[in-house]
Amino acid sequence: TPQRPESLLEMIFPSFDTDTFVWRMSCLQLTNYAASLLLGSYMGTPKLCSLYLLGASWGPAIASGALWRLFLPMLLHANALHIFFNIFFQLRIGFGMEKQFGRRKFCLLYLFCGFLGNLLSVVANPFKLAVGASTSGFGLLGVWAAEVLLTWELLGESRMRLLTWFLFMIASCVMMSTLSPSVDFMGHFGGALAGFLLAIILADMREEHRPSWYGKAKATAKSTTAFLMLCCLIKAITLGPDGPMPFC
Repeated sequence: TPQRPESLLEMIFPSFDTDTFVWRMSCLQLTNYAASLLLGSYMGTPKLCSLYLLGASWGPAIASGALWRLFLPMLLHANALHIFFNIFFQLRIGFGMEKQFGRRKFCLLYLFCGFLGNLLSVVANPFKLAVGASTSGFGLLGVWAAEVLLTWELLGESRMRLLTWFLFMIASCVMMSTLSPSVDFMGHFGGALAGFLLAIILADMREEHRPSWYGKAKATAKSTTAFLMLCCLIKAITLGPDGPMPFC
């Protein structure tokens, strides 16, 4: 039977499938962007109060118990270019990754990367009103980096090709990030680190394919993740600033 030719969407977004978590999340992000514009905007850009009311990250609010602000920024974006690049990137690599890991594991990876990225961001600067799915997007790069590290000995001649692709993707993400007037570099780093650590924790390699340091890497990733989360939560909540709170 002749193979069905790929559609344009399948060429741009490999493994394109509307019955996926990453597709539904992208649609939800678009819906939230429209809601932020309706709530209050200026020249096609959501006002800061609109983003705050919809759940943007803000240190004093998180310190007072608004922990949902560590998750909701994934659904919000500062402008049209911001949401375009984030959705394009997560769909570009997300469909294939979700197909590889399965919906539940991919959902866990995506949400955890966004959570830890936002947490590190608010610890680094509690007075930064942060929004964007790039914490999760960079997290997917961290997942991919962990995969390459764990399977390095098995990759053979494809190592340089994969390394070149990875460096190109990082350069592209950094370039797209600089287009934002206020880049959240710590959020990006935190998301990538979360993806890297959780991918190692969740790794389930066949015994014959495991590197000699496989068990030690998993144990180190678990302890590092637990320690990082504990320290950051204490810093953000217990030691976080009481104010000021936006008057929205």
